[in-house]
Amino acid sequence: MKVLALVSQKGGSGKTTIAVHLAVCAILRKKLVALIDIDPQGSAFDWYQARQSSSELVAVHAHAEDLPDLLKKAEAGGADFIIIDTAPHSDKAAAIASKYADLIFVPCRPSRFDLKAMQPTFEIIKITKTPAFVVMNVCPRGKLAEDAREVLRAQGFPVLDVMITQRVAFSHAVADGRSVHEYEPGGAAAENIEDLFNFIEERLKL
Repeated sequence: MKVLALVSQKGGSGKTTIAVHLAVCAILRKKLVALIDIDPQGSAFDWYQARQSSSELVAVHAHAEDLPDLLKKAEAGGADFIIIDTAPHSDKAAAIASKYADLIFVPCRPSRFDLKAMQPTFEIIKITKTPAFVVMNVCPRGKLAEDAREVLRAQGFPVLDVMITQRVAFSHAVADGRSVHEYEPGGAAAENIEDLFNFIEERLKL
């Protein structure tokens, strides 16, 4: 069993969006997936409840302190892949999720405020020494996202080549509990998520 955590001290970076779309992508790759939402707002779990079909996905809304027990239960149940969606502005929850993760994604929009949030986020992550990568998210067309990626790399942050572009499909899909793979199979948004999951599969040997 492998665990991915979505962590960022910046609100609105897109942690939940990436988490839910990756969850469905993993299911389509024949993985047994559990989504653990430890954000008090519970957006990922709300999306799960809106789904017309569970599509073999299991999701729970919990506190960060519940993670050790939930992960033990997931492993006992034969889960292949766990995704943890965390809250922004929560050092404790981010630290706990980072501790139990095998891999961390830090979503980052190509904006000044998001770039500034990288340092405090990675200060939390580095304590656990869990491999972590920045995922440029909600990227508009043009050079803005590429420039932001190079700024972060110049500062020493590990940034993935894969970037999640700004697509209306992401918003439309989650409105009724779907993913981009279910809303627009083969579309550009789904391809972005596929590329991101390919990295996860290779990195974690899923």
